[in-house]
Amino acid sequence: MRLYVHTQEVPPGPLIALGALGTMASLAAPGKMKLFGGLCVAGLMSTFRSLTVIVDEREIVLKFGDWLEAKRVPLVSIKRCAPTRTSPLSGWGIRFIGTGWLYNIYGLDAVEVELLDGTRVFIGTDEPRSLCEAIMKGVFGLEPSRH
Repeated sequence: MRLYVHTQEVPPGPLIALGALGTMASLAAPGKMKLFGGLCVAGLMSTFRSLTVIVDEREIVLKFGDWLEAKRVPLVSIKRCAPTRTSPLSGWGIRFIGTGWLYNIYGLDAVEVELLDGTRVFIGTDEPRSLCEAIMKGVFGLEPSRH
């Protein structure tokens, strides 16, 4: 049973601007590198245009675009979660931000998930409170012997 499913998409303006910059950069490359650069830009834009977060009774699944499953977090490994804000310098995509891994496509709102081993995962979202509530509902809904 799914407790939460939400897809956040990059607004068209920033997506078009980044695509234009990437295209100009690839056109500046020599020879056949233009084609390779253009394909890379198209692939990255297609992949990092959206982030779908799924919370079910067992885990959190993070999926970029239509195909890149970036992360699975078992609910039994979660200690706590809380809405948070990231720095504008944290950027988009998948990156280490000093205190944990960030999975983000747009905006500064996120949910910080602290795992039982002390590591942290940051999930970028435009619905931080709803996501955190769904995660905690899943964690508290686990059988006592599993958590």
